[in-house]
Amino acid sequence: MGFNGWKKTEASDKSQAFDEGQEVSFVYNKVTCRGKVQVLLVNSAIVSIDESPNHKDQNEKTVISYGKLLIK
Repeated sequence: MGFNGWKKTEASDKSQAFDEGQEVSFVYNKVTCRGKVQVLLVNSAIVSIDESPNHKDQNEKTVISYGKLLIK
């Protein structure tokens, strides 16, 4: 199949609740973390971690599913 046969990727309905730069929170290993959405993907977002008791480096980024993100 050539490049002309690929389907266009469309963002999920859950992504419409979020914007780039928006502050969000999420639970990871039973710990609540806070951060900002950097990039919106199809089913998830890249989030820069601003505050987390388990992360020493405050410049870390992670990929989180839209279903696990909470609007701050």
